[in-house]
Amino acid sequence: MKYAPFALLLLLGGCRTNVPAKAPRPPTPPGAADTMSVHMIDVGQGAATLVEFGCGAALIDTGGETSHQFDSGARLKHYLERFFERRPDLNRTLDLVVLTHPHLDHTRNVQLVLETFNVKNLLTDGGSRGSGSKQQEWAETWARAHAQLEVVKVAGIPAGGKTDAVIDPVACTPIDPRISVLWGGLDEKPGAWSQRAYGNHNNQSVVVRIEYGRASLIVNGDLEEAGIDALLAKHEATPALDADLWQVGHHGSYNATTEAMLRALTPRIALIPMGSPERWSKWTAWQYGHPRKKAVDRLVSAVSDARPAVEVLVGTAVETFEKQTLDRAIYGTGWDGDIVVTATADGTYRVATEHPVRATTGIPAP
Repeated sequence: MKYAPFALLLLLGGCRTNVPAKAPRPPTPPGAADTMSVHMIDVGQGAATLVEFGCGAALIDTGGETSHQFDSGARLKHYLERFFERRPDLNRTLDLVVLTHPHLDHTRNVQLVLETFNVKNLLTDGGSRGSGSKQQEWAETWARAHAQLEVVKVAGIPAGGKTDAVIDPVACTPIDPRISVLWGGLDEKPGAWSQRAYGNHNNQSVVVRIEYGRASLIVNGDLEEAGIDALLAKHEATPALDADLWQVGHHGSYNATTEAMLRALTPRIALIPMGSPERWSKWTAWQYGHPRKKAVDRLVSAVSDARPAVEVLVGTAVETFEKQTLDRAIYGTGWDGDIVVTATADGTYRVATEHPVRATTGIPAP
């Protein structure tokens, strides 16, 4: 399946033992840009984000929507194959794969990724429950035999975040990105949490922070309100949550974009991994009403950069949508297709999308 060329360019302008310290790699081949590019791949209702550096790459989540209408595995594989064709210097290698939590829309295609490409390190939250737990457990077993594995637990994360040679195996010159984790799995219920909040594995999502000079990215997984409040409390005395790029939590759900989180982030650009609301079946953005208007309205008030005004569909309830005009730098895979944000070390960003926002013929209905 061929993709339409990118149609929009917008200039807008952040220890495990017995693991060897990361060693600098040779200089990047001539022509490789001295940038960080965040590829939010359109895998439908799910998440898969490829982060590209001058000397390496990381993939955060491998999930997506799969049905008779949409095949996230085929789409993800095709995107990664095209990427490595463009970057032969990387030898089909992902330095790091992160599974934020064991739900199928985040883990579905991990076996495909691990068996098709070279993977050095794997991070998980260690969860054994959830719709994608079999895929995550398979990946952990695979990593014990083929790659470095680290299970990220909140108890081991200090204020400001944690990094080591497994979490951050990428060492580029002249700009060396810094990859750290801010949240992860829980071994016991926090005292103030309800049993329901603790049993909801979204609240144990691995939260990843990547800094590239003055550019910064945070990926939240599906962290919900209880997890967000605890994350904010852990890092409140640090700048760890302040980031220019935010991959919006839980596919733009009403319960994962809080005003307190946005005050801590001060985002310039928001990226929502969600499916098209125009596929009317189970396990789709349409079924869940993603992204919710409540979350989008909060993003409109918080995101500082602009995009050309577009009309999109936002959910007001499950299976219920309305049109909304956006002029803030809020992008979604269900609206824009594949999205690539390229950052330079001075904090300048360029956004490219697969196509202009999909024309909508009306508000989806069953």
